[in-house]
Amino acid sequence: MFTNKKILIGYDGSNGGKAALAAAATLAEKFESQVTAIWVREPLPRHSDLPGEYEGEAEAADEYFEERRKEVADVAAQYGLSIPCEVRRGHAAKVLVTLAKEGSYDLIVVGHSDHSELWGRLLGDTADRISDHAHCSVLIVKTGVPGKSASTSPWSLNPKPSL
Repeated sequence: MFTNKKILIGYDGSNGGKAALAAAATLAEKFESQVTAIWVREPLPRHSDLPGEYEGEAEAADEYFEERRKEVADVAAQYGLSIPCEVRRGHAAKVLVTLAKEGSYDLIVVGHSDHSELWGRLLGDTADRISDHAHCSVLIVKTGVPGKSASTSPWSLNPKPSL
């Protein structure tokens, strides 16, 4: 299934991101793959109207990333994995596609957004853009199937049973 067994996760802490993280951890455990999680944030403005605004936004973004890093570490521990977590700046689709190609990743795993179908048609969904431009396979994980409980998903983050 994987040539080099390298998986790149686009992780933002959303429900879709959490589903993607669980899916990637499950695959990594099964196929003994190397996994990296990436949080992509929009670049901060180069100027602001208020003193300290830029620094405040940067500090909030750093705190948010630290929370995401802890979430990734918790899931990795459940699966007995080590998942490095990095932050990059730019447009999420472009950053993930470029990083996957440069790092010779075999699979990109992202969550499906919670945006409405109309919103996705108007602006284009990040996951759609990634799947259109990636050099490798892309797994887009949905958070739920209509009519089914989210807990029935094969990617649920229920703690693994101890043996």
